[in-house]
Amino acid sequence: MPLVPRRIFHGAIVHSLSLTEIEYLPSALLGVNQSGTIAFLDRDVPSSSVKAKVAEHGWEGAEVVVVKKGEFLCPGFIDTHTHAPQYPNLGFGQQFELLDWLSHVTFPTETKFADAQYARRTYEGVVQRVIDTGTTTVCYYGTHHLTTKILAAVCHRKGQRAFVGKCNMDRHSGDYQESSAEVSLKDTKEFVNFVRTNCVLPEHSCSPDGTALPTTTTPALPAPTSTSSIAALRPGSLVQPILTPRFAISCSDALLEGLGEMMKADPTLPLQTHLAENPSEIEFTKSLFPFADSYTAVYDHFNLLRSNSVLAHCVHLDKEEMELIKKTDAGISHCPTSNFNLRSGTSRVAELLDRGIKVSLGTDVAGGFGLGILTNIRQASIASKTIVFQARDSAPSPEPQTFPDNHRHDSHGATYPAGYFSNHHLSIETLFYLATLGGAEVTCLEDKVGNFVVGKEFDALLVQSGQKTEEEAEVSREGRNESDEEIMEGVELVDPFPTGFNPAMFVEPTDSLEKIFEKGDDRNLGSVFVRGRCIGGARPLSP
Repeated sequence: MPLVPRRIFHGAIVHSLSLTEIEYLPSALLGVNQSGTIAFLDRDVPSSSVKAKVAEHGWEGAEVVVVKKGEFLCPGFIDTHTHAPQYPNLGFGQQFELLDWLSHVTFPTETKFADAQYARRTYEGVVQRVIDTGTTTVCYYGTHHLTTKILAAVCHRKGQRAFVGKCNMDRHSGDYQESSAEVSLKDTKEFVNFVRTNCVLPEHSCSPDGTALPTTTTPALPAPTSTSSIAALRPGSLVQPILTPRFAISCSDALLEGLGEMMKADPTLPLQTHLAENPSEIEFTKSLFPFADSYTAVYDHFNLLRSNSVLAHCVHLDKEEMELIKKTDAGISHCPTSNFNLRSGTSRVAELLDRGIKVSLGTDVAGGFGLGILTNIRQASIASKTIVFQARDSAPSPEPQTFPDNHRHDSHGATYPAGYFSNHHLSIETLFYLATLGGAEVTCLEDKVGNFVVGKEFDALLVQSGQKTEEEAEVSREGRNESDEEIMEGVELVDPFPTGFNPAMFVEPTDSLEKIFEKGDDRNLGSVFVRGRCIGGARPLSP
C-alpha cells in the first residue's frame, strides 16, 4: 500500500479517557503522519491560529481538513465478536433459541463456504459493509474451512484492522464439522501461517515533519515449522490470526488440549470463543465436561484463558467464574442485541466492571441483527436499564453482593468505589468507552488504538450530523404565497430541523454525541480511517 498523506484535522474531537470520562475538544488540531500515527494533538487552537500552529510543528504543505459545524472526529468502533459468514442470514431464524438456531439456520449457511467462489463473493461485501458502519477493528469468526483465508486476505486488501479465525469444531455440529481433532489442528496451523506470511504490511518511521523515512518491505517468510517461530515478527500487520474454538460443545477434549498447546508455544496467538450464552448451552457443556466446576473452568482446564482471550456473551456467569476471568485477565465481548434476539438473557456488565473485568461490545451477527456497533451501544444501554428495574422490582437478595475495593478498571488506572457501576444503568461515558477503548483493551491493542493519545495509530471516524451553517439553512422565499408571508412575518426564515444525511435524526445546533448514539447510523459516518488511511464511509475523503 502507498503511504498515507500527512493530514491535519482542525475542529471538534471527542474521545474516551476512562469509563466515566469523555474529553470533548471543540477546536483541536490533530496531526497524522505518513505512518498513520498521531503526531500531535493541540487541544485549543482557534481558526485564526491554525496556520501559525502548523508552521510551529513544521508541517507546512500538509493537507488541512476542517471539521465543520455538525461534525466531529471520534475513535473508530471496535467490534470484538461477529461471524462474517452469517451476514447472509440477517433477518432469518429469530424464532429459535441458540442451539436450534445453529442447527436450523447457521450451520446450513456456513456449509456453503466450502466453495471458495461463494466465500469470496460474500466476504468482499461483508468486510466493506462492516467498515462503512464505523468498525475499524473487528474480531471475525470464519467457518471451519480453509476458505477463511479469503476473509483474511480481503481484510488485508481493504485495510481493516482484524483478528480472523478459522473455527475449530470436531463434534456435535451435525454434518457441519471437521473430521477429527488432528485435521482441525493441522488446518488451523496452516491458516495461522498463511495470515502471518501473506497479510503483511511494512512499518514506517517518520521525521518530525510527518514524512516517512526510507524503509524496505520485509520479505515474505518461508513457511515456518511451528507457529512459535514466527511469533511477534509482524508487529505492523493489521490482520492477525486468532484461534477460534467455536464453543466447548463443538470441541473434543483432544482439540481443546491441542489449541492450549498452540497458545503455550506462542503467547502472541490470541483466542476467541463463546461462553455462558444460553442456559441450554451451559447445561449441555457441563454434561460433556463433568470434571469441570463450571463452563468457564472448562476453558481454564485446557489453558485457554489469558489476557488475549476474548470471551463472547458471558450472560450467565456465577461469582466464581467472574473471579476466574478476572484472575486470568481475559476479556469479555458484550453482545446485547444477540442476547435479546435469541432470548439468551442480559449480561450483568455493570457487575463485571465492578469486579475489574475488561468488557467491550460485539455485534454477533447474525444472532444480532445490527450491522454496526451503534446498534449495540443502544441495546447495551437498554440491557443495563432492564437489570436496574428488575432489581428495583424484585425482593432484596438475602445475600447482598460484595465487590473488591479500588480495582483498576481501565488503562489509565482509574479506580472506583465498590459497587459503583452496579448502582445505576450504563452511562453514555461508559458505553462510549466499551465501544472504543474498552474494545482496544480486550484485544490487547490499548497501546495502539482506542483514543487520540499522541503516538497511537489514527483509527477514527469523521461523524457528520448533516447540520448546516446559517447560510446553508436559510429557507428560500420562492414559492411562498401571500398567506405564507403573513403567517411567517417576523419569524426568522431558518428551518429548525434542516434535512441532514439521516432522516431519522432531527438536526439542531445543540446536537451531541448522545444523539448520534441514539439515532445515528452509517449515513452519519462520512469517513472511516484505519492507521491514517481512509478506507470507507458514506462520503469518504481521499485515501
